[in-house]
Amino acid sequence: MPSIEVGTIGGGTILEAQGAMLDLLGVRGSHPTTPGENARQLSRIIAASVLAGELSLCAALAAGHLVQAHMAHNRSAAPTRSTTPVSAAVGAARGLSMTSR
Repeated sequence: MPSIEVGTIGGGTILEAQGAMLDLLGVRGSHPTTPGENARQLSRIIAASVLAGELSLCAALAAGHLVQAHMAHNRSAAPTRSTTPVSAAVGAARGLSMTSR
């Protein structure tokens, strides 16, 4: 992640939940001796989390679990799906386009 903007001072960091998470990670506020170090550490934490998610996704894809999960939880085939006027119109339009082929 070559460019990620994070902050540990100001902005949303004054909100209770955001401040609590920064405290939990140990990066809230400015670093006592090295300016910007807490923001760099937060960037590293975020990048490591994203990398872990990507590795997990690649592993699930390689093992076939991703496709199995999508097939098992396919919402478009679920019989309990509610029909709204928009989804009914889209479904009808798809049916017309399928029959006209």
